[in-house]
Amino acid sequence: MTEAVGGQTYGNTENNIAAGLRVPQEPDDPDFAEQRSAPYRYLVVTERVAACAFLVGTLGLIILQVVSRYVFNSPLTWTEELARFALLWFTFVSAGFVMARRIHIAVDLLASKLGRKGTIVLDTFALAMVIIASGMMAFAGAEFAAGAARLQAPATSLPMSLVYSSAVAGFALICFHALVHMYLNIRHPELVPDAMENLEREAV
Repeated sequence: MTEAVGGQTYGNTENNIAAGLRVPQEPDDPDFAEQRSAPYRYLVVTERVAACAFLVGTLGLIILQVVSRYVFNSPLTWTEELARFALLWFTFVSAGFVMARRIHIAVDLLASKLGRKGTIVLDTFALAMVIIASGMMAFAGAEFAAGAARLQAPATSLPMSLVYSSAVAGFALICFHALVHMYLNIRHPELVPDAMENLEREAV
């Protein structure tokens, strides 16, 4: 028996839950929340596209700066500044996407020694710490960005609040995705060990 979710078909193997969702086999595979919710899937895809756009934009601005400086001997004043700003946005938007797919670097020495219940408790506790830390950083960043609203970048005259808002967006995305994963841990605890076992098999 199979079920189509988000345009893809998932079979009910031993790793599947009752709804027909499956354990992601690759980092590019939709996570459980993405398989279940189309708006959440669109959000994650938007984060990925935005991160790629900022990365390509950063590379393009750097190339433009090199060409204008060493080929035409007439360096542009705004490319370096925009490249720095694009790199900041790329970093924080990418952090949100990495949290959504749970492909960040993690130390699992303790988790590997625990059973199913211990792994769920440990993972939920780690997510709670992420939620608290990222929530506080997003709030502090918003205050800092608001305080810098009158400041302007020297070369582009862009408001510095726009630059500092990258941290606010990044930490807010991290907090939101951590909340989603914590909800899944509580509502569908059977997914936690299955997902970790799958990642260990992929690493072997």
